[in-house]
Amino acid sequence: MQTIIIILFSLALVSFSIQLQLLKNRWVLGTWLLIVAIGVYLMHHMAIEQSYKTFRATLTNSSLMMDFTVLLVLEALAGLFISIYLIRSHYNEPVKAIFKYAIYLPGITIFPALFYFESMVFLQIHGIDFELMAIVLSILAIALISLIKYGFKVLVPEFDLQLEIKFIVHLLQLVGGIFLSVVMLRLPVGQMPSSGVPISALLTMLLIVLTGAAVGMLWYRIKLKRTKQQLL
Repeated sequence: MQTIIIILFSLALVSFSIQLQLLKNRWVLGTWLLIVAIGVYLMHHMAIEQSYKTFRATLTNSSLMMDFTVLLVLEALAGLFISIYLIRSHYNEPVKAIFKYAIYLPGITIFPALFYFESMVFLQIHGIDFELMAIVLSILAIALISLIKYGFKVLVPEFDLQLEIKFIVHLLQLVGGIFLSVVMLRLPVGQMPSSGVPISALLTMLLIVLTGAAVGMLWYRIKLKRTKQQLL
């Protein structure tokens, strides 16, 4: 269970960074980075109270985890719609005005993800002033997001491919959220099977991901072909 949560939190961090990379307004970008820094600093009061026991209790709280899953799925769906909007806008196709403003909302699951990682840091480090450490972590959070954003831009400079990767990341979030809900509904609270996650479930998730990626690639090729035909 913890491994799934870490993967989902990592995807939230990546999707947040990718969407910031797509923002053209520097003031909006700076505002979001400032919000992240302030959020990390303010959360340290709760983060220092966490322990491995509280994390285990949270992970086995089916009601709380299902609420998180619903939030994750809704955010993933919103990210998919925004990705579709960006793709259509990139090819000068008509889109609804609401998506023009939705692009400025990169997600909120980044905050529970940062809280989790911050709490883990406090559990591993001792003998350091917590407030000073919170300030350092705030700066590191901004640096990490900026590094992911910059690395994504360098590795994938083509805007259309950036949109495609963003779509796939949100698709992975959606599949992970659905997979987490299946695990929570099938397993009794506080008990995990000794054999771990069933191989069939992993294969099913992999098949869904590959199918979605293939459909996305096919759709992209079709749109590219139509664009070339219009230019001719």
